[in-house]
Amino acid sequence: MSDDFRKYDNEVQPDNKYGHTLDLLQRHLPPGQEGVHLDLACGFGHVAEQIIDRFGLHYVGVDVAETELDAVRARGHEAHVLDLTDPEVGDHLRKVLDGRRLASVTFLDGLEHLGDGSHVLAALGDLLAEHRAVAITSVPNVTHLDVGLTALLGRWDYTEAGLLDITHHQLYSHDSLRRALRRAGLNVLDTHDVVTVRSDQHFPTDHVALSEVTAFSGYLRAVRSKAEPHGYTNQFVWALNAAPPVPGPAYVEPSEQSGDVFLSVIMRTQGRRPQELREALLCLAAQSVQDFEVLIVGHRTEVAEQKSVEQIIAEQPPSLRERIRFERLDRGQRSAPINRGIELARGRYVAIFDDDDLVMGDWVKEFADAEREHGGRLLRCVALRQDAAVDTVLGHPGIRSTSAPKALYNATFSITEHLVTNQSPPIGWVFPRSLCTDFGLRYDDSMTTTEDWEFLLQAAELAGVTDIDRGTAIYRWWDKRESSRTAHPPGEWAQNQREIERRIDARPFLLPAGETRTLRRELSELRTLRKRVELQAARIERLENRKAAQAKRIGQLQRRAARSAAPQQGPERVPLRRRLRPRTRARALLAKVRRG
Repeated sequence: MSDDFRKYDNEVQPDNKYGHTLDLLQRHLPPGQEGVHLDLACGFGHVAEQIIDRFGLHYVGVDVAETELDAVRARGHEAHVLDLTDPEVGDHLRKVLDGRRLASVTFLDGLEHLGDGSHVLAALGDLLAEHRAVAITSVPNVTHLDVGLTALLGRWDYTEAGLLDITHHQLYSHDSLRRALRRAGLNVLDTHDVVTVRSDQHFPTDHVALSEVTAFSGYLRAVRSKAEPHGYTNQFVWALNAAPPVPGPAYVEPSEQSGDVFLSVIMRTQGRRPQELREALLCLAAQSVQDFEVLIVGHRTEVAEQKSVEQIIAEQPPSLRERIRFERLDRGQRSAPINRGIELARGRYVAIFDDDDLVMGDWVKEFADAEREHGGRLLRCVALRQDAAVDTVLGHPGIRSTSAPKALYNATFSITEHLVTNQSPPIGWVFPRSLCTDFGLRYDDSMTTTEDWEFLLQAAELAGVTDIDRGTAIYRWWDKRESSRTAHPPGEWAQNQREIERRIDARPFLLPAGETRTLRRELSELRTLRKRVELQAARIERLENRKAAQAKRIGQLQRRAARSAAPQQGPERVPLRRRLRPRTRARALLAKVRRG
């Protein structure tokens, strides 16, 4: 047998496609099931003995290669030559079954070798429906990180076998495989994929993009892990059953834009602030550009609160009311209604509009104008902060502003400054929905506060930010009323901030163009300040040393003065000079007498 055929002669192992296939059959074949097991594109029939011994089924192999089928027959198994690309493949398979009951099917690493696999998939869907059987298929994942990282750098290396087998005609990702199966009337019942961090495409081993420890590779792996979870999936191994076919072409129609609506405004509410909700919707009704939809998500609302929200929606003018969708959500924490709104959104951009904030009449217009030149980036306007309080007007609850709007937030966005503190209230910026649908970004519902700050950092890192130098939004700062600022203690805010900082530090972080200038300036100022501090510290140390020396000298003088002022004890001590003076005078007088 030639080496060209032997390259597919692999043993059954618990951690390869064969082992995972047998595990799925064990899960989904009823105990004591009788009938035929059909192995499409069987090759050497690696699972034949296992199918017979473990499940008691009659094994039938089907393939186009006589050489491999001879090896199957030599082991005493039934095998048939059949071209799986034949449009009449379904009828041929029924002839193979010859009226016998079909219990299960395996189609392992065969689909990708077919120029047109639609016929065999459709036949498989029909057979599973007719016999209420289960099928297992395995298909290599062409979007494995090893393939994607090197393809990004312009390299695409076919190999003798593996993910980029030179004989592969169709290449599949997770989504494209699911679409192909749905068109054929096949439903994914269960999965048991083969996961391999280093695939056969992991070469050369010293490639910087393939190394798990380089900054370049680490950043791309982090982005990919959020966008799609199958970066390390080597082979999709799925259990299938029959389902109604979903008509559609075998390809994706390209479209210029992801939505016909510019902006999806997501408004989360609990229905407990009806007056604020009315004012927020009034702001939207007055927009000069009406190219938006409104998604109001009622989070954990009681029946009375829900009716209140529905009544407020019904009060809106028809032009706005027909663009409002109301969705109830009874699960999750603070971020759950935002994530649900994003799932339902149809706009190219998404805005998070809390039901107690306000916007100017040109709020949508300014964002729409900016999209024409800066589509794909975050669009950020100037958000003003205004203090407000709940009041009563003619016996009804109302809102009273207690201060003028203040420009407290930076007019120009800097991601390095945002690493320290959030300078962008949610009402002041909108983001491309693609960040969620294509990059997998979500608001973290496990965070009790600051979830918008974390999302903003991730979104700004990937898309960049365009500033709009106009104040178009008012972020209300409530006096004497519960808000997220008062509902959560300072320690909880600090804990969430530390968690976000930990996540940022755990992976490479991408800075936009020009941001290093800010870093250089800040670092230069920091070094200058540190140098001044060092000089001041040295001067203070010298002064402290001088002060200590002076204190020591003062202490000595004080002790000496204290001794001098202290009263003498016992007989007076006469100094030596005074004691010697009379004797010296007597001697001088005696000497004078002798000379005289």
